[in-house]
Amino acid sequence: MLNRALTISIVAIFFLLVIQGVWLYRLIDSEKVDYRTQTESILKDAVNKELNSRMKKISKSDGFSVVISNNAPSDISPNEEKYKDVGIKEGNNFTKVSIEAALQDAYKNILPLDIDTLSKYFAELLKADGIETNFKLTYLDSSISKTYSAESEKVFKDMLIKSSFDTSLPISMSKDLIVSAHILYPPTVFKGDLLIMLLSSLVLTIFIMVSIVLQTRMLYKQVSLAKVKENITHFLTHELRSPLQSSITNLEVAEMADSKTAPYFLGKSKEQLYFLNGLIENILDINKFEKRQAPLKKKVFNIHEAIDPHIARHNVDPKKSIVITKQIPEGGEEIYGDELHISNAIGNLIDNAIKYSDDPVEINVSTRKEGKYYYISVEDNGIGIPKEEQTKVFEKFYRGSKKEHAQKGKGFGLGLNYVMWVVRAHKGKITLVSEVGKGSTFTLSINCEHGKEDTFS
Repeated sequence: MLNRALTISIVAIFFLLVIQGVWLYRLIDSEKVDYRTQTESILKDAVNKELNSRMKKISKSDGFSVVISNNAPSDISPNEEKYKDVGIKEGNNFTKVSIEAALQDAYKNILPLDIDTLSKYFAELLKADGIETNFKLTYLDSSISKTYSAESEKVFKDMLIKSSFDTSLPISMSKDLIVSAHILYPPTVFKGDLLIMLLSSLVLTIFIMVSIVLQTRMLYKQVSLAKVKENITHFLTHELRSPLQSSITNLEVAEMADSKTAPYFLGKSKEQLYFLNGLIENILDINKFEKRQAPLKKKVFNIHEAIDPHIARHNVDPKKSIVITKQIPEGGEEIYGDELHISNAIGNLIDNAIKYSDDPVEINVSTRKEGKYYYISVEDNGIGIPKEEQTKVFEKFYRGSKKEHAQKGKGFGLGLNYVMWVVRAHKGKITLVSEVGKGSTFTLSINCEHGKEDTFS
């Protein structure tokens, strides 16, 4: 149910982001269209301004006139140099021909367009409208197959995103004179209300992404919590019931048994009760470690004292053929830490190695010291742990999913979690190397820097 809710939430937020992205794209595209229309209008004004500057120069020349007509007047000879006849081709409507286009045709040979002057006027008009951008102007005269170009001064050089557009403007009636412009969209296109909307959208997008992450984490925590509750329920109703029922049964039988057989059943009951007591102690210790309330009574002790009791315990009435060896370098016997918890951690690893191994069982406990860390490794020839489960075995109440693990192990999924917390309390870590069918090696690293004798994890 929670996974379905999470999926629906992510899909809904994804579509919201898509809609927001489309809206932003259309908004930016609209701003670019407006900017392009504005600059094209300014370019026309710059062309006309440049034309006016040439007209002033030509007007100073004596006896030069321009005649715009379908047919030149009879009193004007087109061969005279002081007259320029601009004829409109038959079929064209005079009202559709601008005076500026006609004048461009008239002046192109006498005094052609000056691209540098046009570039200067274009830059001035852009600046007057509050636009600062880079551009390149190109002037093409197809009648003589010549091209002239001029670039603006560098207004901004290093932009992460250089977006631009091209536009062209025929400026003569015959359309053989063309002014082209390559114009860069400036950063100032994102200003005013658009800038506010973009920043608001960015903040909203970040908020949505953070919400997705937090919601995902919260839902997964809820899923994990639900699984933990389920495991605890299973733990209390099934796992604890078995040793309690066994103890009750043994006590009832002992009551009815004779003096010779009664101690046997009482011993079995005592064994089960010790098991339950150890389990409760483990749970309490883990809870203390998790709340950072577990006091560590650190001292220097001999590592043999933490290992030998477990070897002796498994040599008494073993149900399997067990061989436990030690590899402790001479001079490397002393370790600084909490003897009780370190010994319990080693005992848990040895118990697991025996539990999840076939007969015969071979276990090797080795140590080494490197710098401030003391390393304790427990290697076995057991059934191994699948790679996909190796990161989960240290979780509380986790049990292996393989049938072979379920058959061999009757624990509660607390042992390795306890070992992990003991190592963390000593500012170290635990590593696992395992291969199915070949065994496992658990390595504990204990920080042996001397500090206070009684410290909290």
